[in-house]
Amino acid sequence: MSESPWQFWIDVGGTFTDCFARCPDGQLTCRKVLSSGITRGRIGEGSNATCIVDSRRAEDPPGVWAGYQIRFFDRQGKVLAESTVADSTSNSGRLPLDSPLPPDLLPAGCRYELSSDEEAPLVAIRYLLGLGRQGVIPRVMVRLGTTRGTNALLTRSGARCAFVTT
Repeated sequence: MSESPWQFWIDVGGTFTDCFARCPDGQLTCRKVLSSGITRGRIGEGSNATCIVDSRRAEDPPGVWAGYQIRFFDRQGKVLAESTVADSTSNSGRLPLDSPLPPDLLPAGCRYELSSDEEAPLVAIRYLLGLGRQGVIPRVMVRLGTTRGTNALLTRSGARCAFVTT
């Protein structure tokens, strides 16, 4: 069995998931995502009913957010609108939408969230590989750990349980 060209080491925590990767050329890179798998942002100047602009997305790999659900929120956290990202373009921070939104609904500065049905480790792997939701993740090596259990023990916030052994 040959070794995978991509290697990932992932720690899923209570708030953040840290993903470290070794690329095929040996370069190391990393990505921190929310453990909920959600990516947050704010609508920027130049956005319209069919395309959201966010300077924080300017460095993202091209097409990585394609297929993600996008929800927009008011100041109280109420959902104003929803759509799906049709594509995402690198170096411009543009997120074209698959269906137009009401034009006056979303002012600059409005919060949004990108989400999918995938867990945070997959979101981080897709990001580092530059793959949108429709892209097939190639064979990779993954080492996954979690501090969720440790955190629950330390804060005594987990479910009550017992360990019995003979």
